[in-house]
Amino acid sequence: MGTRINALFDHDLADFHDREECLARLAPTAPAASAVDDYWCTVQPERSRDEHARWQAEPVLPRGHDLRRYIGPGGLYLTVTPVAARVRTGGRWRGFLTIEPLRRVHLAAFRAIARALGADRMAVCLDSDEVDDLFWDGGHLRDCEGCMRDRWGPPQASIEWIDPAIVAAAETCPPPVWFSVEVER
Repeated sequence: MGTRINALFDHDLADFHDREECLARLAPTAPAASAVDDYWCTVQPERSRDEHARWQAEPVLPRGHDLRRYIGPGGLYLTVTPVAARVRTGGRWRGFLTIEPLRRVHLAAFRAIARALGADRMAVCLDSDEVDDLFWDGGHLRDCEGCMRDRWGPPQASIEWIDPAIVAAAETCPPPVWFSVEVER
């Protein structure tokens, strides 16, 4: 397997249980999400197109699970809690850090999704059980960022230009770094 790419952000959904509202907000993000699928088909010609041409709600989990899940084009998986949202991808963290076209297409999709759900900032990071636990327990973006700061230090200076030392480190293992990214409205 490999360490995946994640983007976390707060949202302004009045009722995160309202799947129709969330799907309506996500609908305009389908082109940006589909561009992720287009990227993967370009670099892996043997790969078949993603079966999801639009966002779909996944089945509601049993009582006690205070979250909603969606799957979208490009192999993007969205989980929404009462106060935050997370997009997890099929893409690997090492590739995100070292392959500029992969990073660019994922960032465009993340920004579109965050904007559609009312966020003005997001954190982009690798998989982390500690960050996931905070998110699943109802943590806000600021809580998750605090955990990232404690574990990995401050956010990197730029997601547009990755420090060459981080790129070099990514050749052998997924570097534990993260980024705080503005989402223009």
